[in-house]
Amino acid sequence: MYIFNTTYHADGAHIEPFLEWIKKEYIGRAVQSKLLSDPQLALIMAKENGSDGNNYSLQFKVESIDILESWYKETGTDLLNEMHLKFVHGVSGFSTIMKIIEL
Repeated sequence: MYIFNTTYHADGAHIEPFLEWIKKEYIGRAVQSKLLSDPQLALIMAKENGSDGNNYSLQFKVESIDILESWYKETGTDLLNEMHLKFVHGVSGFSTIMKIIEL
C-alpha cells in the first residue's frame, strides 16, 4: 500500500476558493474511480517567513504504483489542468509517493 501525497501552497487571496474547490470538486472526482481511497486534507502548521498563504497536504491511499499511474491518465491530469486554469499562479503543488511500512 502507498500514500499519494500532494503538498499545495495557496496564496492569501486564493485560500478560501482553493479549499472549497479541493473539498467539493477535486476529492470527490479523485475517489470516484475507486482507484484512490481514504482522502485526508491537512493544514501544514509550519509557516514560511513572509508568506501570505497557507500550505496543505492532501493524501490518498493507493494499492500500487501501476494503479496510481492509471489514475493519473484517467483523472489526475485533468484535475491538475483544471487547477492550473482556475488558480493560475495562486496555487502550486508537488507530489510525493510513500510506501507504507507495516509496524
